[in-house]
Amino acid sequence: MSAQEVSRVIAPKGEPIEFIHKGRRFHIHAVISHWRKSGGWWNRIKEGELTEENLLDSLDDNPRRIWRVEAAPVGALNTFEIELDEISMCWQVRPTSRPT
Repeated sequence: MSAQEVSRVIAPKGEPIEFIHKGRRFHIHAVISHWRKSGGWWNRIKEGELTEENLLDSLDDNPRRIWRVEAAPVGALNTFEIELDEISMCWQVRPTSRPT
């Protein structure tokens, strides 16, 4: 399952607690960090696609919430980034080699 594919994430209260990656179920042991990322509306302003009239309609341009977590099925913990597209409500899971 690549990062571009939709992943199954269990998030009963909005925060992920488990997910399935490459057919294996992972339990999240710790949230290392959590942040929001807005879309690229400012790039479209520079390119002239957005005007003063339609700017306010585009401020929530593909917002995302991202969690960096430690998770494991059994054994050693691994680090992942879990991303929620707040428009489509689709999840993506990416293993990461970034230091925690």
